Amino acid sequence: MTSRNCTPPPAKKAKRETSWRSWKGELEANGKRFGLQDLLPGFTLRLEHREGGALAAHRGEERILLFRSDKPGAIAKIIYSSEIEHQSSQSSVAELQKDIAQAKIHVLDVKSQYRGRDLGGLLFSEAMTNLRSKYCNNDDNEDDNFNVDDHLKSDYNHKQKQLYDVNCSLDAEEDVTRHGKLIDFYMRLGCHVASKRVQYISDNDFAYRKVHMQVTLKAAAPTTKQKKRSSLLCKASFLPVQLVGDAGKLTVKTSAGGSEAIKFDWLVTQADDGIMFSTTHGHVLIASPSGDVTILSPDDQMCGSNSEVEGWAIFVPIHISDEIDDNDGILPQSDSSRSLWVLRSCHGTFLTADSASKCFSCTKLPSFWQANGSNLRLACTSDTPPRRHHYLQSWKLQTYEYVQSMRLRFLNFSLGKATLFEALGWIHAFPAYPFHVWCSDDNIGSSMVSSPSLRTLSVLMAEAARDEGLPDWVQLVALFHELGEAVKKLDPNNTGKMADSIYDWTISTRSRVVGCATPGCATFSEFRHFNTDLLDARYSSDKGVYESNCGLDNVLLQWSGSEYMYHLLRHNHTALPTEALAMVR
Repeated sequence: MTSRNCTPPPAKKAKRETSWRSWKGELEANGKRFGLQDLLPGFTLRLEHREGGALAAHRGEERILLFRSDKPGAIAKIIYSSEIEHQSSQSSVAELQKDIAQAKIHVLDVKSQYRGRDLGGLLFSEAMTNLRSKYCNNDDNEDDNFNVDDHLKSDYNHKQKQLYDVNCSLDAEEDVTRHGKLIDFYMRLGCHVASKRVQYISDNDFAYRKVHMQVTLKAAAPTTKQKKRSSLLCKASFLPVQLVGDAGKLTVKTSAGGSEAIKFDWLVTQADDGIMFSTTHGHVLIASPSGDVTILSPDDQMCGSNSEVEGWAIFVPIHISDEIDDNDGILPQSDSSRSLWVLRSCHGTFLTADSASKCFSCTKLPSFWQANGSNLRLACTSDTPPRRHHYLQSWKLQTYEYVQSMRLRFLNFSLGKATLFEALGWIHAFPAYPFHVWCSDDNIGSSMVSSPSLRTLSVLMAEAARDEGLPDWVQLVALFHELGEAVKKLDPNNTGKMADSIYDWTISTRSRVVGCATPGCATFSEFRHFNTDLLDARYSSDKGVYESNCGLDNVLLQWSGSEYMYHLLRHNHTALPTEALAMVR
């Protein structure tokens, strides 16, 4: 084939059967629902409230205990007591107008291995919620099971509950070597230092200081009718979870369109139609129809006017499976901690992490998350199903024998000839980012996101190398290093058809050595069990078919477009330096 007759036909867009949309459609067609235990398998947590009992050491004592579902014994607890303090007859007129409930936090303890996720703040908030419901809020009539005759219900509603302010006190005892940390913790929870007097305690080994602190809960107006404040005591199970992006923990805006963004410690709970994310202080994550993601405070949740947005807090987890159809059946599932999920809102949008603002947002295009149940972490990732599928097929197909066969087929360089600019024109038909979801599915609105071509990316990389003042040979390599994809144009009946249906080896990806054992740090090594070389003793040992210190030029790398370009340059006795060949490869 010569340059005058090697003009290829227009390339067809690859139809990837493993795009996110086909997976999602399959899940919905099967009616399969995923919940909290599918997303983060393992244990769950639950809260238990107890009053009095033989262990009670104080009048009006209550305890909120935190348990794991798979282990006995509480992992955290808060013990507090409360009672109404009636004013004496000698009190002033202002003091006699209202009695006050006095409460005290006696113990707040979280086992050391569970610290760092604000579980202490959760217990404190739950205790305050219970005290508010008991003394401050007129919410006893808000009972979904209140099923009596209308005239009895009317009489019941006329009986107003007497409300009280609550003064809740506690003694913050902190190690003097960690000065101020515990005080700051309670101040973030709404407490203030009640007395400037500080008591220092020593037990010969450690020195502590005791600071008296207090928080006041105000009673609502007697005529104010409120919904009950949301409490995790009503939830069957939940889990603490870290929601992170590329730059670490994500922030959330406190109001739609606002500029203030705050980092929170999150909890995920099971809901009827999906899952909900809430903070340890009771704020709920909600997604608006406009795409803004904000929080709904506990006070706002109690307002009846916000009932319409309660559904905005539901996110439906959808699992993107790594399973692929094979002639012999379905290949086994890979490491679940690396597999992908999408979190769909009730508006049909998808929860994501905005890389610029490091905040939550919702988009029409899917964004993917990786769930790790061992460290209770949900990480928004740039990984996509098409990329994982490509690497899975690479591990499955790129065996030692496959690479040898491809070298025998293509290293005679009989496909034809072309100038550099002709080849750049051919790769204009290919996307620069083939693994992005808008490049891998015909049904995702192409007008919504425009992907640059591979030629555009190559030119931009060459321009960037020139702007950096790099040598001219580096600029040249940046311009042509992606030309291996032109093989799909030169060999449309074989390479082109395979790229459209099964596996596109011409795409430049992370390479690895074949013919010997691959290290665990190799890209997508969770797919290594798909490679049949693992079952062959010749190719599965540390050295495999190679000798020690044989050099990189004498090993076989997996077959790719960049590997083809490397051998093409060597075949044509390029004048480029050795470093240029290494960059291409």
